[in-house]
Amino acid sequence: MTTIRRYQPRDADIVRRLNDEVLRTAGTDPADIPHPDDIEDVQGAYLDTGGEFLVAERDGVVVGMGGLRVDGTEGELFRMRVALDCQREGVGADLLAALEDAARERDVEVLRAQTAQRQSAAVSFYPKNGYERVGTSTRGEDYTLVHFRKEL
Repeated sequence: MTTIRRYQPRDADIVRRLNDEVLRTAGTDPADIPHPDDIEDVQGAYLDTGGEFLVAERDGVVVGMGGLRVDGTEGELFRMRVALDCQREGVGADLLAALEDAARERDVEVLRAQTAQRQSAAVSFYPKNGYERVGTSTRGEDYTLVHFRKEL
């Protein structure tokens, strides 16, 4: 059984490792991710600014994570990651639902997300969960981001 809970400072190391592991496996160098400082200061980047950062646990082990930043009635999802051996088991969907609930509690009306095109699991994940693909952008020569949007 998966439990979703709020990030705690004791999660810092596993959150960083999980982030890097999932990105590398998908063919993305963690150094290529825009604004990587948030993963080093989850408290300051998410919790202290009115957002949320949740982790998913199984048997006391963190197997997933995701963050929410809020700006008025708009929110953006960040760092949605699920451990490789737990993917396609509903962990991501559970995290996403909990983050959407957190967004609604903060009066967010529109949620946005973006992911690297090379992260094919994430590119298909968002539309399966009601997100509309609204465009792409590029970063550098070979880094394409896919943008998603959902009205809550």
